[in-house]
Amino acid sequence: MRMYESIIAAGLLIAGLGCSGPSVRYDYEAQADFAQFHTYAWQAAPSPGRARGFDNAIMEGRIRRTVEAELAGKGFQRDDGGHPDFLVDCYPLRQSARSSQTHLGLGLGMGFGPMGVGVSAPVGDRKVEAIGALVLEIQDARTRALVWKATADSALNSTDSPGEADDAVKAAVHNMLKKFPPPRP
Repeated sequence: MRMYESIIAAGLLIAGLGCSGPSVRYDYEAQADFAQFHTYAWQAAPSPGRARGFDNAIMEGRIRRTVEAELAGKGFQRDDGGHPDFLVDCYPLRQSARSSQTHLGLGLGMGFGPMGVGVSAPVGDRKVEAIGALVLEIQDARTRALVWKATADSALNSTDSPGEADDAVKAAVHNMLKKFPPPRP
């Protein structure tokens, strides 16, 4: 009975790790005065030389609404009147593809007690998945200097339904903005 409990516990741990969401990295300018930030606006135009844009206007709207809700929850107000404290920009980052192969354990073995020997081999076709990261940047509106940036890897991978896409975006944006603004030194 103990062995089955251990197997179930290991399976739950692995499943939990697999559902932990995208990996998030962030960086910020330590000298920036984040205490001055109270209002924001969306950056009107992409930075020169950087390709922007989402392939899916629905996804772009979903991301913008989620960012706005997270910022509002932190007490920031949107200011489209021309005098925001900071500018927000959000865009996809296409990363190299990854491949995986389905593995099926085919084996022949024999064992004595808890010991055994088996052989397995990969079976199936390679599967290539696009990895889509989400980048969120904050600029000081006065100086136009980038002061904060977060990237959520695999945040824009394809989902099976609009509900799953909503959940994935909410999790990614929440984790990205979890440490914005950064703590005062």
